[in-house]
Amino acid sequence: MVELVDAPVSVAAVRVNGAHNTTRAFLDWLIAPHLVVVPHSTFKDVVDTTAAISRALTATGPLSRTLGPHRPRSKRSLEGRLTNLLGHAEVLSLNASLGTKTKRAFDASLLLPVTPAMSSHAFLSLVGTERELGPQGGGGREERMAFKSGLRQCSLGIPIPGNEMAAELAWRCISSLSDDAGISIRQSAGPAAKASLSHTYTCDTLDDSVMPTSGSLFRVVNELALTRKLDAFVPSSSIASQSLLGACSNAFWKTEAHAKTGYSLTKGLTLSLTGRAGFLQLLAGDPTTIHYSDKFQLGGPPSVRAFGPGGLGGHEGSTSVGGDLYYSVGLSILGNIPRRPEWPTKLHAWVNAGRLQGISGVPLSQSIHTALTQPSISVGLGLVYRFDPIRAEVNLGVPLIAAKGEVLKRGPQVGIGLEFL
Repeated sequence: MVELVDAPVSVAAVRVNGAHNTTRAFLDWLIAPHLVVVPHSTFKDVVDTTAAISRALTATGPLSRTLGPHRPRSKRSLEGRLTNLLGHAEVLSLNASLGTKTKRAFDASLLLPVTPAMSSHAFLSLVGTERELGPQGGGGREERMAFKSGLRQCSLGIPIPGNEMAAELAWRCISSLSDDAGISIRQSAGPAAKASLSHTYTCDTLDDSVMPTSGSLFRVVNELALTRKLDAFVPSSSIASQSLLGACSNAFWKTEAHAKTGYSLTKGLTLSLTGRAGFLQLLAGDPTTIHYSDKFQLGGPPSVRAFGPGGLGGHEGSTSVGGDLYYSVGLSILGNIPRRPEWPTKLHAWVNAGRLQGISGVPLSQSIHTALTQPSISVGLGLVYRFDPIRAEVNLGVPLIAAKGEVLKRGPQVGIGLEFL
């Protein structure tokens, strides 16, 4: 057996059968890096090469041309997926849905491998949404259409760091504001354009997204953007908002970080710590022209519980003015329901803290000191229902400390989403 392993053998050719809808050029591109001539190649080298080629082909997914539909997430959604469209392992995904807060949404994206290892992909996406902004958004609604393209590292199920670099062009329009909407959101009303470059770094080694017992999640997003109110909707009296970029235009840098880790306390009982922070720095333009959707909003079930959506930070009546600097931290203990560990419903106890504020006209060091020394804090109990990857919560919370004007939410609070504090 030892003699067989060390026997001089080499790979002469590779043939792929059954991939009728995949181009030969693409298959050669995948296989070629594994056919490097190895001096004194042995039977073991051939086995290793064969396994590597098999993994490369498996990573492409089905080599036949296939079309969904996928099972819709609700009766008011439609999803489709077309793979290997042009014979190069492309994935075309389509999604359209109707909802309550988000009235309409659609997403069309194309994913194309750019390295033979299938570890990096180019992507193109077209996304459109129409959503209600709620009382914190002046009772209005926002329509958004965006085209995005870039490169994305894919881990293929292996917990390694991944990067995404993207360019985006977006059109958005805030309309239908209520009579008592604040001045800040009124300045963002009407059509506006945005062009941005972004980089996202993600490293996720959590063993479970809801009840992690080991590992950690770290993600940081940096964005450099230019925005402009469309000329037809810029008031002639907006001379004060003019800058080197023109009237009602601005440029900014925005960064946001998210970290999470988890520990096992006992069997069926976990403790998780989550932290988020964000900072927006105006590079050019008037601070009053920063679009409502570009500012940070904080509060509500996914972020700081026991506060209303957008309930932290300054307000003009019931309208949130958003902020340029924020942080939030959360400690959660989740456990199985006694005698029912298999149930997707879990018991939940939590403590949340956070702060949202502007930095215009105030030294940054002073703003950071104020944020860290004057947090809003809440505690509560509740239930978590997990239907991966979505999570639903029903909580009873109490705000312990709140700044003047912040919107509190005592009693039951329901939240549904992908990520929670």
